[in-house]
Amino acid sequence: MPFTRPLLLDIAEQRTDLTESELAYIQLLLSDWTLLADLSFSDLILWLPTWNEAGFVAAAQIRPTTSRTYIPEDLVGHFVPRGRHSELDRACTTGEITIGPPGQENELTEVVPVIHGERVVALLGRYSATPGSGRMESVYSACSTELFQMVASGEFPKVSDNDQGTGGRGGAPRVGDGLILLDSFGVIEFASPNARSAFRRLGVAIDIEGEVLAELANRLNRPGIPINDTLSLVVRGRIQGTAEIQGAQAAATVRSIPLRQLGESRKTLILMRDVSDLRRREQALLGKDAAIREIHHRVKNNLQTVASLLRIQGRRLTDTSAQAALAEAGRRVATIAVVHDLLAHNPDEMVDFDEVATRVITLTVETSVPVKVNLSTELSFGWLTTDQASPLALAVAELVANAVEHGSNGREEVSIKVSAHRTSDNLLVSISDDGSGINLPVDTENGLGLAIVMTLVNDELDGHISFTHVDAKDYAGTKVTINLPLNRE
Repeated sequence: MPFTRPLLLDIAEQRTDLTESELAYIQLLLSDWTLLADLSFSDLILWLPTWNEAGFVAAAQIRPTTSRTYIPEDLVGHFVPRGRHSELDRACTTGEITIGPPGQENELTEVVPVIHGERVVALLGRYSATPGSGRMESVYSACSTELFQMVASGEFPKVSDNDQGTGGRGGAPRVGDGLILLDSFGVIEFASPNARSAFRRLGVAIDIEGEVLAELANRLNRPGIPINDTLSLVVRGRIQGTAEIQGAQAAATVRSIPLRQLGESRKTLILMRDVSDLRRREQALLGKDAAIREIHHRVKNNLQTVASLLRIQGRRLTDTSAQAALAEAGRRVATIAVVHDLLAHNPDEMVDFDEVATRVITLTVETSVPVKVNLSTELSFGWLTTDQASPLALAVAELVANAVEHGSNGREEVSIKVSAHRTSDNLLVSISDDGSGINLPVDTENGLGLAIVMTLVNDELDGHISFTHVDAKDYAGTKVTINLPLNRE
């Protein structure tokens, strides 16, 4: 699927005069505005002032997961001229939070200016009705009020070293996953039902309200192992950041957001998400990766054993043609072993074929006929799939072996050049020598090596192979070119 540019960037580029730093700050806010929508039980619309000060254009929109939506239609791209909504005008002019007229559902209830530096770069429009009157609703609303005031004062969002809005592995905790409110001493003042359940799964059977969160984290920590410094600071509400609490049978990600107003630290908002299933899946995947590595390692060892047996058997023979046949078979087995050796260290679906080719070419030159080889390489294979790596490695090894054997043609020295160039759609590989030149057209019936190469390239790799004479004055030489498509279905 082709990359799609965010609509926000197009709107900002075409209809505003925002700088790159201002736009980056707005995008940072959008990475966290799900939190604002859920806590305030509000639909939020990001309004950008147009470059000619004619009005405001809606550049982004989000709906809460904690309540029903109040704006079912998509307003992104909608333009509001100056004077249409006085709340937008006042918030943009004064840089202060503007409250809308009460009792008008589906209308602007509040406008929060987004300030970067000393300039209002955007406006957050809240659209909501009066929230419920329960304790949880009251806590959520109070937290949202603090956060909106921090947005208006430029204190939120703020990126710390270990909190990039992603929440670490498994994504950021959301309000619905679990919410805890700490007082200035780190005592749990409020815990949502999902947060209580998460601590139950971690192994805490007591009522966590009134407890010190840092002490609970210490209690869950493995005996004899000091608590992680980041976790200690996060659960004490000292920093904005993300950490993980590990229990005996469960794990949870916690994210702290100190609530501040006018620079004075007050309470701390803690978001909490049970990630036990995610960690179990990660462990299962790690186990599978280890098993795959072990399989490739054993296959490599077995192939090397087979290659060694073929060499031993070849040394016991007196027939030179039989010795040559076993030597070729051993070289082919050793070539496949090289691929599995690299896969044993990297069990992914892709392999760095430049490393494969370098080892295969060196192995082939060392085990071919005893002549001096002047080898030059220019390799840019890049990363290939494992399905492509094995047949291509064999094909390259066969062609290099043929170049050494037939390029020398009785001489004591041969020059060989191997090159690979990659485009977005194709991979071009060429092997050339300075020998007397192959007879054209090529007859593969009399050569097992060429028959193997043709089969691998045409059938296994869906590619094309061609044989030509090297364009040189002093020698005929042979150049073999392989053209492989990279975007196979």
